[in-house]
Amino acid sequence: MQIALILLGSIIALLMEKYIFANNKRAWLGAIIPISSIILVTWLLVSARMTWGLADLIIGALFVFFNFIFWSQGNSLYHRRRVRNSY
Repeated sequence: MQIALILLGSIIALLMEKYIFANNKRAWLGAIIPISSIILVTWLLVSARMTWGLADLIIGALFVFFNFIFWSQGNSLYHRRRVRNSY
């Protein structure tokens, strides 16, 4: 059950990142979730809630990677909308 909640929370955070936070003219607002994901993964590693095993490191790196990908996609959605509305 705990893994399902973590997965659901991650999906909700990624969707919020793409469609709410990064899809506006303020780039710093979209950076909130990716930067907080770096802080979260670092805290989990330092506090020993996450082990230094290869699987945990890959999962943490993928989580941070996907946050930055969704930030980029949300920013692109905003710029495409601006170009489309200007014509």
